[in-house]
Amino acid sequence: MRRVAVTGFGVVSPIGVGREAFWEALRAGRSGIGRITRFDCDTFGVQLAGEVKEAIPLPGRVGSIAADDPKVGFAWAACAEAVASAGLARLGPRTLLHLGVSLEIFPPERIAFGGAPALPELLAGVLDASGREGHAFQIPLDTASRLIEESFGRAGQSIVNCSACAAGAQAIGHGFRCVRDERWDTAVCGGFDSMVNPLGVGGFQMLGALTTENSRGPSACRPFEASRSGTVLGEGAAVLVLEPLEAARADGKEILAEVCGYGSTMDAHGLSAPDPDGDGAARAMRDALDDARLPPEAIGHINAHGTGTQLNDEVEAAAIRRVFAGTWERIPISATKSVTGHLIAAAGAVEAGACLLPLTRGWIPPNPWLRNVAPGCELCHATGEAARFDGEYVLSNSFGFGGQNASLIFRRADGRY
Repeated sequence: MRRVAVTGFGVVSPIGVGREAFWEALRAGRSGIGRITRFDCDTFGVQLAGEVKEAIPLPGRVGSIAADDPKVGFAWAACAEAVASAGLARLGPRTLLHLGVSLEIFPPERIAFGGAPALPELLAGVLDASGREGHAFQIPLDTASRLIEESFGRAGQSIVNCSACAAGAQAIGHGFRCVRDERWDTAVCGGFDSMVNPLGVGGFQMLGALTTENSRGPSACRPFEASRSGTVLGEGAAVLVLEPLEAARADGKEILAEVCGYGSTMDAHGLSAPDPDGDGAARAMRDALDDARLPPEAIGHINAHGTGTQLNDEVEAAAIRRVFAGTWERIPISATKSVTGHLIAAAGAVEAGACLLPLTRGWIPPNPWLRNVAPGCELCHATGEAARFDGEYVLSNSFGFGGQNASLIFRRADGRY
């Protein structure tokens, strides 16, 4: 088996486009959450989101599609940065392209609240109207991948997975194992998403997952905080380039980190709620540790899934305490959704990129709005300002709807081998 290096990273996020802007905003605890501008949200109880406000230069064909479905442009731009930073001239026959995504575009004119079609009528219309002029329900899930291959070369294999909030992390985990096991020589992998549209915001609002404390603005998403009242949707994309470590060193490439462990499990508990005992989450973390052949005490920092919802925060905190029974009181825990919002299918990939900040720059992102830890959420939380980090291993959690769980472990590139 080969060791696997991260040689490229590209990101589009509500707090910055490009890895340097993204890392600096994370370190500063600067929020990208604000009032929704992508559509008229006056009739919605939820009026906040983490939007990508920065204009992104895109080639003509990509730009025309992204005008209707912004997430496609996010994916292309993140991939362009990742490929360039890895010094990868083209994708090729020994390259895996694997991206995670969720639902595609839903035209705003097909949904409204108050006097609009009832939900059953709306869904029935969706099912029989996909061919009507101006009323396409969704574009193919592989649209971004096809545009990426048009621009950067055809990959040996292209995969799109749709596994909720774990999708981006699962794409990276799969890419890691493929490179490690010599199935592919390079993996270009990550996730992209935007739920900042009437269907996304309205749907999550009906589920009761989103905060309606619109007056809180940038501080509305408060993972593990006693006063938390729900999550905030965000949008963006992140892509990592993975290559064999020794080959990357021989080529003189910048090595951002080493991927050394991956675990993925399924609760099969409920449609949206996690297993209240946190067994699936705990197994994902243990599997990642076993995959990396590490004891729990080796982990020096955890980037939590940390959504800011009541149940998810408590379940994750309990699972962390169980897996890291002897060390949890001294492992700094970040929750970067506090500044980005929840990027759904992109969350795991963007947060994997957040894990590169402590490993490359030595800073742990803060959870800036955490003042009073909620009962059941007791952990060693990183609050206030960014803290220094000199550890070797970082773990990232991504736990999604339906009990999709994924954990990734990264190692400092100059670690003590």
